[in-house]
Amino acid sequence: MFKHQVLPFTLIAAILLANTPVLSNEAAAASSHKAKATVTATKLEELSIKDLNQKTKATLNHVKEVIPDLKNYHITSIVKENVVATSGPIERLEVILSSTPEGTTPDFGVVHVNASTGELISVDIQNGLSSSKEVLGDEEAIKKGKEHLKLLFGKQADKYKFSQIHSSTVQDNKTQISVIYTSPDHSINVTLDSLGKLKAVKKDIYPNAAGKNK
Repeated sequence: MFKHQVLPFTLIAAILLANTPVLSNEAAAASSHKAKATVTATKLEELSIKDLNQKTKATLNHVKEVIPDLKNYHITSIVKENVVATSGPIERLEVILSSTPEGTTPDFGVVHVNASTGELISVDIQNGLSSSKEVLGDEEAIKKGKEHLKLLFGKQADKYKFSQIHSSTVQDNKTQISVIYTSPDHSINVTLDSLGKLKAVKKDIYPNAAGKNK
């Protein structure tokens, strides 16, 4: 049963905007080599866990199982949206998960799933970056990124081939690394912290256009 209190959607959005350095900097890195993917989402309805189909539930359970940071997070919001992908319009679920460690400001995870097929589109983990001064080398980061893809997508990860790697300094000189892999029909961006911990995975399935952002 869906027991957790659902935060007002506007409050969640406000908190996320104040805690999204990975999102904004990853987008900046991606835009350095191609037009930025754009997403115009139209909210359709708010849902609860009981409204989801079995494929979507299985995807969410799998994501929580293979990403340790999300295991103890609980679902605070599920919104069905209509978005335009490169393949045409799709209905997408935006699932927000939350955890409040030791009574501090909540950490968040944001998962996007195709509402019809249960296909995982993206995961963003908003719980800060490592403060370690050690930084993975490129080869280690590329290997680590592929390991995360295999955990999330299984054999489907084999179709993704390394394309590009970027690193940037954010949040009080903390480092994040963005590794881009390509497949025959789309690319996927894996964002890591300096030690290789997963921070985001995003399939680039949206049209590219200049001057537009979600």
